[in-house]
Amino acid sequence: MGDEPNKPAPRTLTEDEAYAIVADRVKRETAELTAKNESAEREIAELRGKLDVAEAGLATEKAAREKAERDLEEHKNQVEAEKAALARTSEREAKVREIAAALKDDFYTDERKRRWAAMDDAAFQTYCDDLKATVGVAGAASGAVPRETAMKGDPVTPAPDTGNADRLFALTRGGAPSGE
Repeated sequence: MGDEPNKPAPRTLTEDEAYAIVADRVKRETAELTAKNESAEREIAELRGKLDVAEAGLATEKAAREKAERDLEEHKNQVEAEKAALARTSEREAKVREIAAALKDDFYTDERKRRWAAMDDAAFQTYCDDLKATVGVAGAASGAVPRETAMKGDPVTPAPDTGNADRLFALTRGGAPSGE
């Protein structure tokens, strides 16, 4: 027996008993570790699921941010284009007014101004050249008397402007106007 009074004496085990005790402990330890392993794997799976959700959210937010940046850039470009168009509108309206000073204000509609601003420089220059040619022909036809007719080449004498068509008719026929 042992030196201590309350301590039981060491027990001698047979080989089978020793293997049985070890096998039992291995079984209990294995079960305990398997449970801990399964718990850890469940936790890992949950965390992976949360990570996947977070990564998907991050990707969505990143795509939304990139779209917002593109939209902002497009808006900036649109504002710059509108500012340039507004500047071109004023500039081109002034140029058309210079070329065709005889045109009335109702010619300068907002639609025409927008159309002039939308033209590229070459197209607007062509428009101005055409307008100059048209104004030149219209100016010659409206105010000046042609030197000769196109048919015979005879000189044309302008009729006196009396303001009264009856009087003018009678004078060109050699008679007195009616009512005098």
